[in-house]
Amino acid sequence: MIKRAECLIFCGLLASNALAWNPDPQIIEAQAPQTAFAQLADFQNAARPEYDAYLTAGIIYLPLPSQSELKTKWGTHEGFAFRQRLGLWLADRFDDKDPEGLKYGFGWFGERQGWDNEDFLFIPHRGNYSQINQIHAFGFTVADSINHWLLGGGVQYLNAKEESLRWWLLGTWSRFSVMPAFDKGDLQFVNAQLFLQARKLRGDKNSWQNYLPDLECTYYSKDSLRMFVSQNVFKQRLYLEGAYSEDFTWVAIKYYPEPSRFILALEATATKKENGDFYFGGGITLPILRVAYNHANDYEAFFKSRGLWIVEIRLAIGTSGDSFFALNAPKPAPNEISQTPVKKQEFNQEKEK
Repeated sequence: MIKRAECLIFCGLLASNALAWNPDPQIIEAQAPQTAFAQLADFQNAARPEYDAYLTAGIIYLPLPSQSELKTKWGTHEGFAFRQRLGLWLADRFDDKDPEGLKYGFGWFGERQGWDNEDFLFIPHRGNYSQINQIHAFGFTVADSINHWLLGGGVQYLNAKEESLRWWLLGTWSRFSVMPAFDKGDLQFVNAQLFLQARKLRGDKNSWQNYLPDLECTYYSKDSLRMFVSQNVFKQRLYLEGAYSEDFTWVAIKYYPEPSRFILALEATATKKENGDFYFGGGITLPILRVAYNHANDYEAFFKSRGLWIVEIRLAIGTSGDSFFALNAPKPAPNEISQTPVKKQEFNQEKEK
């Protein structure tokens, strides 16, 4: 009886939370340019000079229509909010263990998101009240992992309220990276990163520099700024992170049992919304599954969802030499073949001999 009561209470909590959020067409339209920025930022992080390949995929599936009823001037409509993404960046020498010379890469990151009154996975229904955004980024890169630089450029296609074709550039040198994006001749944003934290994936040695912060600043064409900071607190496993903009602020405590960030991630977040309200949430990420509730990232990336359990089937894995890791990890996953994929000092010494 006790177990049955606990089960009913838990199901009741899930049901009450599932009814706490309703997107509207304006929010769905406004999500496209924000996703476009996040997509290019992921490309910027994935296409590093020392990396060889990166693969990402994700499907958010909310099986109950009551979790994502659409609000319009005609009333409330049962249906499904969704987000589906797939991306790949691959260097031409991804299986070459000799790091000397230039590496050429190609990447495609694609996403489909929106709301549909019919459940679907691959083919949209596009019936009454359907609203579907398409965001795709293509790009080429050239890199030198010994001297730690990368140059790239490409285009990004957006099909939301209207179609647009942007073009973007990427430059990375050592710990600094900058990416501007343009729509015709108009600047859309500039994203600048300064990763001061020492990383084995970059060939750095463990030192006091492990505790320097990673910084990111984004300037948007509407004269607005977004600041992000990530601070290692304990052995590159426990982090304090925060993001600030004029209308949205969040802080998070993140714990990774292993610094590759590939095995497990535990997160607790606090978010301040546009109206000044605060709410708390968190999540757990496994190699192919992510479960979160009221998470700040979902509020930012999934139509301002709140009071909602998110279940995502996902994958995010990068490679460097014989090692693999999750995006933005400071170290590779432990293995017997290679603990430091980028061995710039050892390589230079062997050349001299």
